[in-house]
Amino acid sequence: MPQIGETSDDLPRTVGLHDLLLLSVGGMIGSAVFFYPAFTGQWIGPAAILAWLVAGVGMVSIALCYTELATAFPHSGGPAVFPAETLGSNGLVRQFFSYLEGTSYALGWVFGVAVSAWYVANYLGAIPSLAGVRSHTALFGLLAIVASLGVTLAGIDVTKHTNFVLTAFILAILMAVAALGFANGEPTNTTPFVTGSSTQFLAAVGVAITGYGAWTVVPAAAGEVKHPAWTIPRAIIGSLLITTLLYTTVVVALHITVQPSAFANGNLVMVTPLSAVVVDAGLPFLANYALPVAALVAIFTTMLVGMTGSARVLRALAERDTFPTAFAATSDRTNAPYVALCVVAIAAAAVVIGKQVVGGIVLAALVGTVLPYAINIASFVGLRVHRTDVTPAFRAPGGLLTAAIALTFLTLLAIGLSVDYPVAAGLTIAALFAGFVVQYVFGDVTTTPDHENM
Repeated sequence: MPQIGETSDDLPRTVGLHDLLLLSVGGMIGSAVFFYPAFTGQWIGPAAILAWLVAGVGMVSIALCYTELATAFPHSGGPAVFPAETLGSNGLVRQFFSYLEGTSYALGWVFGVAVSAWYVANYLGAIPSLAGVRSHTALFGLLAIVASLGVTLAGIDVTKHTNFVLTAFILAILMAVAALGFANGEPTNTTPFVTGSSTQFLAAVGVAITGYGAWTVVPAAAGEVKHPAWTIPRAIIGSLLITTLLYTTVVVALHITVQPSAFANGNLVMVTPLSAVVVDAGLPFLANYALPVAALVAIFTTMLVGMTGSARVLRALAERDTFPTAFAATSDRTNAPYVALCVVAIAAAAVVIGKQVVGGIVLAALVGTVLPYAINIASFVGLRVHRTDVTPAFRAPGGLLTAAIALTFLTLLAIGLSVDYPVAAGLTIAALFAGFVVQYVFGDVTTTPDHENM
């Protein structure tokens, strides 16, 4: 059976393990840890510590499935490539699920970029001399989107170097915050430990898991990765373990510092939760300057990674005639998919202008996270069952049992997340389906041939 781990794309492979680890960690440690702990703490109290840990551990089961797929098919836009290569023998079925995977993945990142941009003014306004900025949320959000677009249009090499500097700064600040929380916190603040229902716990896990999603930039950029068979597994699993440890540590520091009753609308912890940790420690400079700047930097790295991954997935769809061919346009100089990048930026800007951010958090988790993950867990099963002609360089331990665990985890998340926005989630999926029909009927779709091997 052929070894597929070193299959090459037309793009130059310039991204190494160090670059991928920092891209993935920098993308994950973004607006999520600087803002979402406010939601999870309000919903379930100190049990949010478990929610963030469960989200990270559960994500590893999903990541193992993706890692095997990515070493089997190390192409740019990997998340959209996997269903097209593995999901059965019918070409149209594979094409549909490739489309649904890619568009829902991109939509999730549109909301993710918009949510990140929305909170730029919040953290910039946390600097005392810039408090008035908070009244210009949309303006500063749009400026952040434009800046992110500029960097990503310059290509993945510029993006990875920018991300390296920014991520190092973020990690230093977060470790300082965690240290302060452990030094000054009181374990009694974690009582009562659970303040919400089981459904709210699942919803908290669902929101937390959106903070772990940026590792998908690794399979999305796999066509530009050096030695993918060796690099991809280490980058995906390594970045997830680092981020899970850091998130859990920071959330513990928050909850041993802030009492459950403080998680109420109007309090500091609901606006900038980590600031509550450093204010309690009596370090106003850190709270008023260093932490807001770190949050802004983290927001920017998340936006960079989200735009990088989603644009490459849309380009992969276009190259496979499952999306308008204009999205395949790539710069000869930077290898950046400039049409896809611009469309993602414009869509995120529309969400910011329309002020659809709070609902966007849940939609990003449900439609943009749970749905594409579920499709590629099925792709993993398809790889194991149907693509016996392919031998991936990495084999997920547990095999189909790992897929079952990952799917069970996603099902529980979907139940918790869909409680508040079932209609919006359903309508969004219906709109994506309608888009495929329109593209198939009126576009220049070429149905993928049926396979006897699949």
